[in-house]
Amino acid sequence: MPRMSSTVFGLPLTLLLAACTPSGMDMTTDTAPAAATGGKASFRHNPASRQALRITMTIKDAPGPFRWMRPIAHYDVVNRECLSPPKDNPGGRSAPTPTAPTDFVLKPAADGVYTGVVYADLMEDEDYVGNGVCRWALTSIVVQMKATGADGETLFTPNIPQSKLAPGNTETVYFNKAAYSRKDGSGFANAGLSDRSRFGPSIHDADLFTVTFAIAKEGAP
Repeated sequence: MPRMSSTVFGLPLTLLLAACTPSGMDMTTDTAPAAATGGKASFRHNPASRQALRITMTIKDAPGPFRWMRPIAHYDVVNRECLSPPKDNPGGRSAPTPTAPTDFVLKPAADGVYTGVVYADLMEDEDYVGNGVCRWALTSIVVQMKATGADGETLFTPNIPQSKLAPGNTETVYFNKAAYSRKDGSGFANAGLSDRSRFGPSIHDADLFTVTFAIAKEGAP
């Protein structure tokens, strides 16, 4: 199982995690600066997470294997009005949106096919600073991938946007095969393109490989 990590940016709060985490997901504690108000609150896992989504990732026509992967589910607070207003923050700055990127597990299911489970309601909605309940949402899923994991290799980062994170949806991301063998020491991040036509007429289908995500409700036939 890959190392699970979480970083919370924004509200100057301490990240505390519930002891019971849905199977296949975990987070490590990360501490943020002290609150401007002098108090502390906590970001916690929802102890009754039920909105399980099965993620199936299929890699097709890649020029070689991907021996290093890090799947990450991104959670963000989606109603900024619950955050402390600028007048309550040092220097009168707006409070950045709290976010909790969380590693999850993708297991090989067949040649080029990987499956895993994420929870749309993993984070618990709470009123942190007295401005109303902050609502968390699963806003994207990204899988970081490298051919071997060596320094300098291209870092492929196919992702599913929030608009596609519902059962029955699919998302295909296209990559140029030429990027697979690139190792110039830069560790260039390549997010690919979801619109095949943006590669232009000089790039043929044979020059590309794809990463396709399929979303299903966990437990559905």
